[in-house]
Amino acid sequence: MQTKHLILLTLASLGQARFGQEGLIQSQIQALSNFGPPGAAGTLAGKTTQVLLGGANACDKLKLADEIVATLGPDPQVIAGAQALVAAEKNLNTFAQSQPALCDDPALPATPELRGIIPLVDPALDGADVQNANSAQSLANPFNADGLSVAEVSRQQGFENLVAQV
Repeated sequence: MQTKHLILLTLASLGQARFGQEGLIQSQIQALSNFGPPGAAGTLAGKTTQVLLGGANACDKLKLADEIVATLGPDPQVIAGAQALVAAEKNLNTFAQSQPALCDDPALPATPELRGIIPLVDPALDGADVQNANSAQSLANPFNADGLSVAEVSRQQGFENLVAQV
């Protein structure tokens, strides 16, 4: 009985370690309060948690990143915040899923400064080392995404372990 309890606590702590990361993005968007209409940054920051949850559609994250730029303006700080959201890792229950969902809509994100950025994935997944290195690279130097979705760009860069979602 004690062994089962210890195993459950260990599994819970491992799962917890990957969840809750959306707070970092939320804080970054909240900090953009000097841009756009009063209160807009806070409202947009509140939406980041929803789009980073495991059950959220992968394309919703990209739509929100576009909305951030459209609402707060094209200032470099705003672009950086929206780029961080595009690159952010969505929560994933690796006990129930073995593949992350990536957006397969070639029209998203629509903001040119956000195109070619690919997201981080849970490091426990097969191929995560490739995807996560490519994600970091794409923030500094976005990949060519002309006519391609985030899922397609990720595949072109060597990450196949994904579920395409529109």
